[in-house]
Amino acid sequence: MRVLALPAFKNRRENPYNASLYAALGEIPGVTVEEFTNRRVLLERWDVVHIHWPDTPLHRRSAGGAALYTLLLLARLAWARLRGARIVWTVHNLRSHTGAWPEVERWLWRGFLPLVDASIHLSRSGMEMALAAFRRLAAKPQSVVPHGHYRECYANDTDGAASRQELGIEPGVPVIAFAGQIKAYKNVSGLIRAFLDAADPEAILLIAGRPGDAAIEAQLRVEAGEHPRIRFHFGLIPDDRMQLYFNACDLAVFPYRDILNSGSAILALSFDRPVLVPGRGAMAELREVAGADWVETYEGGLTGPILAAALRRARDCARPAGCDLAALSWQSVAAGTHAAYCDATGRGTASAYPKAVLA
Repeated sequence: MRVLALPAFKNRRENPYNASLYAALGEIPGVTVEEFTNRRVLLERWDVVHIHWPDTPLHRRSAGGAALYTLLLLARLAWARLRGARIVWTVHNLRSHTGAWPEVERWLWRGFLPLVDASIHLSRSGMEMALAAFRRLAAKPQSVVPHGHYRECYANDTDGAASRQELGIEPGVPVIAFAGQIKAYKNVSGLIRAFLDAADPEAILLIAGRPGDAAIEAQLRVEAGEHPRIRFHFGLIPDDRMQLYFNACDLAVFPYRDILNSGSAILALSFDRPVLVPGRGAMAELREVAGADWVETYEGGLTGPILAAALRRARDCARPAGCDLAALSWQSVAAGTHAAYCDATGRGTASAYPKAVLA
């Protein structure tokens, strides 16, 4: 089975999800995965074209640019499908997080959905939400295949004490962290406001990652107001330093306004750090997998009292030393993905791994 993936390995630096998935798929006999390029999609035949974020063409500075790149994507997918490929979509989001060009986005979905032959969803709730939003998917094969963990994706050879020393944080100080790409929908401003509202005179808030643009960085600095216990580490986090922010903290918080799935929460759990997340999207199912001691959810907006109480519980809870993420192994995720390919194409035999952990 020949698979063309968009993206496959080229985004490894920003997010190891795709590279981990396709490395595991490549271990299944008969499966070959290549990076989506113009030459490959136009000149070669493929069994599957696997796409993850079809809204990527919308991330342009003008509506005209977004429309042009959308047209190019749809044309290449239609060409691949005409030559026998089946289009498989892993539904990470139900809409573009930027919302910059709504007319172009509506055109994107009208053109993209008829091309999709099968969909993969990262959770049961995510599948239900996607089928409600995109009714065309209901008549086509669907699979639930969870997001894999990040255990082997980042260095993790330092402990909490060494991480705190590196970051200049005293032992015993309560620490809350947000680490990852900083975009508007992730509501880091809301985290800062809740931290200030919690008014803990000892706690430190670490915010690490690359802002989506200069305006977001400026807004966060205004929100923080030079608070001495809010510490920014702006910029792309090197792989060997990701461990510092999670190992140094007592609680990782991801207060997204719009959430379907969260690789960031799984990343924190991969470093054995408890997380606080909104009780929306797939977070309830992540709580089922990891356990209530590791995943705490809240309803409504994040407030100071909610944050303060979660921090106390994170520090006081007698949880196991490590979070059990065996259900999110990449071998199982790859097996579920391969089974989805088989459903879409009617070719091949699914691997012997379980089809989907959360199905």
